[in-house]
Amino acid sequence: MQSENQLFYKFGPFQLDVQKHRLLREGQIVPLTPKAVETLLLLVRHQGKLVERDELMNTVWHDSYVEDSNLTVTISMLRKALEQGTEGEKFIETVPRLGYCFVAGVREINGNDTLFALEKRTQAQIVIEEIEEEDSKQHSIVPAITETQLSQTKWLKKRNIVVAAVSFCAVTIVAVLLMLQYSNRNKSNVQSIKSIAVLPLRHFGTETDDQDLHLRVTDSLITRFGKLRNITVRPTSSVLRYMDNKRDSIAAGKELNVDAVIDGNAQREGNRLRVTLQLINVSDGVQIWSGQFDGQSDQILALQDKITSQVVQNLSLSLGDAEREQFAKYSPKNSDTYEAYLKGRYFWNKRSVEGFKEAIEYFNQAINKEPDYAQAYTGLADCYTLLGIWGAMPPNEAMPKAKEAAMKALQADNTLAEAHASLAFIKWVYDWDLAGADDEFKQSINLNPNYVTAQHWYSYYLASMERYDEAVTHIKRAQEIEGPLSLSINTDVGEIYCWARQYDNAIKQLQNVIQIEPNFAIARNMLGMTYLLKGQLHEAITELETARRLDNSPRMISTLGYAYGVSGQRDKARKIISELRELSKQQYVSSFSIAIVYVGLDEQDEALTLLERAYNERSDTMVILKSYPLLGGLRANPRFIKLQQRIGLA
Repeated sequence: MQSENQLFYKFGPFQLDVQKHRLLREGQIVPLTPKAVETLLLLVRHQGKLVERDELMNTVWHDSYVEDSNLTVTISMLRKALEQGTEGEKFIETVPRLGYCFVAGVREINGNDTLFALEKRTQAQIVIEEIEEEDSKQHSIVPAITETQLSQTKWLKKRNIVVAAVSFCAVTIVAVLLMLQYSNRNKSNVQSIKSIAVLPLRHFGTETDDQDLHLRVTDSLITRFGKLRNITVRPTSSVLRYMDNKRDSIAAGKELNVDAVIDGNAQREGNRLRVTLQLINVSDGVQIWSGQFDGQSDQILALQDKITSQVVQNLSLSLGDAEREQFAKYSPKNSDTYEAYLKGRYFWNKRSVEGFKEAIEYFNQAINKEPDYAQAYTGLADCYTLLGIWGAMPPNEAMPKAKEAAMKALQADNTLAEAHASLAFIKWVYDWDLAGADDEFKQSINLNPNYVTAQHWYSYYLASMERYDEAVTHIKRAQEIEGPLSLSINTDVGEIYCWARQYDNAIKQLQNVIQIEPNFAIARNMLGMTYLLKGQLHEAITELETARRLDNSPRMISTLGYAYGVSGQRDKARKIISELRELSKQQYVSSFSIAIVYVGLDEQDEALTLLERAYNERSDTMVILKSYPLLGGLRANPRFIKLQQRIGLA
């Protein structure tokens, strides 16, 4: 066998140059990453034999800590490079769950043979050393060589040196042009990336604290990238389903309908944290960039700055002054503040009453450390808002706290989109300052068009004002940002269609949600309401009873009671009223929910008395009096008209 310095492997139209660590196809360089060439070399050397995944990982990535997906992406890259234009010829076969095998015929050839083959294709005679060697032999054998012969020999040497130099330049130029072509193609691929998903960092330990840390790091990156105006980033709520370490990152990217994914892991040893990431193009599986970042687990702030800078650079994104300013304002002054804030965000994303209450504690910790940290105030505002909306706190207790926090956030930073959205929602559902809410929503969206909460809440505001076309536009934008797998946003698309009286669109949308998750109670409830409005009582009650079995909250109970009332099952409707009144002794139940059942029974006086009580409670539901479909039977009643006027919905 030839020494490694001279060894080439030939298979199909390819030559694998061991010394120069490159793959050539008919004399032209095939652009591959160094790790891809190492992987190919190992497979070729074991031609016809299984190379296990562990052996590939330990050999090729012995100098770094990476996960299995690196190998999967690399194999995909090699297959595309080798099989393109080879009319179905197979080179690498996958042995499921074990490894890979190089199945094409391989021939070892020495360096001279290969160089001669290259010479024929590039019209270059790179054989000067052979000629010099042969000429030296002739000189020793025939000492009486004539001066003319010697002159001819020297001329031949000079000619060959010139030819070799020209040939070298030609090969170099071709190589440079090929690399430029690859670079331009890669740049084009990068420029086509308009949406990304940051998948939860893989967690290989057993400690819950480590898993929580990984999620906090993931959330910090998502929030940071979400500040970019020219790219859509899937929010944390959309990617939490991909916490499985054995996930397929490419499949996840396709399900999330993004152009690229950021995948990786975090490994902690004591207080030392190592984050390894890769940016992968979903369409072809090609790794655009990879990086490894080391830091302290209590210094996530510094890590996220490094990572964000690298990703922005490799996506060829240029940050405007406004974005740079937002990045700077987003960051607190010290890591302890940020750690407390991230823990608050972590519990906020649990989307539960218990999660909101725990998040409030951490947001307050961050505020105690830095009283001017706007992001923490915004988190606090949104926690209190949803506790009031969900009935965990009376509105006249929760909303003033929410408003105070939102105002402090804006005092600290009046360019913060999240704070404007928080204040807009409070102005709408609690202050009943409808014009002020509209202005705040618009300002939030103008500051950050990719902030999904602002788009989401604004769509409901618009629907409550019967501006249905605009409402559909904004809820669809929220759906685009959140991604196709968000059950709540997809359900709310159906609800906005229902309010807009586009019942067939609503039914189709809600059925799609239920097909994805049959046990999603809110979608069942909305589908039942839509059937009611279409007059399909049997289908409506079936869906509403299913929704109640899945979720026994006042909202589900109330809609079912309305359906019993309009269908003539009055005893069942009255039983629902009794259940709601009994439940109100244990938790806050809006008088609005009980009023809805009386509307179904067509007992308008009692319904209006309860709605007036809801007005005094400052119930958030009062702002939807004008558009809520189940209140249609009251709209001609003078008491109802007067109630709308008091809220500003005349």
